[in-house]
Amino acid sequence: MSATVLPASSPVSERPPEWLRRAAVTAAGMCAFFTMYVTQGLLPSLQSVFHASVAELSLTITFTTLAVAVAAPFSGIAADRFGRKRVLLVSLAGLGLSTLLAATADTLHGLLIWRAIEGLCIPGVFTATVAYISEEWQPSDVPAVTALYISGSVAGGFSGRFIAGMVTAHADWQAAFVVLGAINLLFLLLIARGLPASRGFAASQGGVRAALSGFGLHLRNPRLLGTYAIGFGILFSQVCTFTYVSFHLAAAPYHFDLKDLSLLFTVYLVGMVATPLAGKLAWTFGKRRVFIAAVALGCAGMLLTLLNPVWAIVLGLTLSSGGVFIAQSMATAQVPALAGKARSSAVGLYVLCYYVGGSVGAFGPAWIWAHVGWAGCVALVLVAQLAIGAAAWKIWDRANRP
Repeated sequence: MSATVLPASSPVSERPPEWLRRAAVTAAGMCAFFTMYVTQGLLPSLQSVFHASVAELSLTITFTTLAVAVAAPFSGIAADRFGRKRVLLVSLAGLGLSTLLAATADTLHGLLIWRAIEGLCIPGVFTATVAYISEEWQPSDVPAVTALYISGSVAGGFSGRFIAGMVTAHADWQAAFVVLGAINLLFLLLIARGLPASRGFAASQGGVRAALSGFGLHLRNPRLLGTYAIGFGILFSQVCTFTYVSFHLAAAPYHFDLKDLSLLFTVYLVGMVATPLAGKLAWTFGKRRVFIAAVALGCAGMLLTLLNPVWAIVLGLTLSSGGVFIAQSMATAQVPALAGKARSSAVGLYVLCYYVGGSVGAFGPAWIWAHVGWAGCVALVLVAQLAIGAAAWKIWDRANRP
């Protein structure tokens, strides 16, 4: 009798507990951003090693983000065809190994190649995880679990730069890449154990041609197109803010040094608190209303940065970051719901638009900064925020609860 009962119950007993599943999602978010911007704090050290200009060294960031934008749609095709967890684990393994191998580079060109390979691996983490969440959790839990993923990405973006800086200060930049690669591989083990095999996944049929037809389907969906534009505006606002506030605070009367400017990134950590709360609020009030509240919070923060006291600027940046991360969690959760089919490829297109927005946010406002200064950059961000708020109000459902 017991022999017939145990096999039936064993799949349930083997399923990871809920806390471990959510921890694995958070770890996936950390891995996605752990190494993307890691060389930002290492540029002075790399300059002394490779004797290159700042513009050349900045390519260690640009190569990664461009590779992310290019690979994102195709990682979505792979996840739709071969499965969310499989693509996630393969991407994490490639990311961890390429980070480790970046430590072997003895020229800047060699490092750039490994940084590009890292960028090619990162989108598989994005697209597969977001689609996995939408299929493996109850609809009422999706915003909260997506918010955990976003919180993990916040923690990963900060801790990757912090760990790399600390290791490099005590050893060298190669040791930093070894440590980060090893941590990525440890997270891979946690994620492999914590995420059970997909139960809600149905593989897309028809190969690459059918997958590409999914792009056409998404590009004919006006609500998805609007959400892609929202993603563009979200990262445009964030990158513009933190690129040009650094110039603002480095100039008179503040004269911030490099250490002071690097500490500004601690305001990112507000996202770890804001995004889980946003997930709960979305179930009560709907994603659209929470998104609009996030836009209002971000606009208020930007206006605060126009004041002269440093505390007002830091508070403004904190509110702005909180608004951006809440908005990102809401927009990310919208994409699979609006796509219906071929969800990973829909997320891949969103990631492409998101990172193109960030790229434009870095160099696009340069003319405004040169001619108008920080006030002009704030005005530009406010326009972008109001535009994405109006778009969300127009194209997302009125109730829009999960």
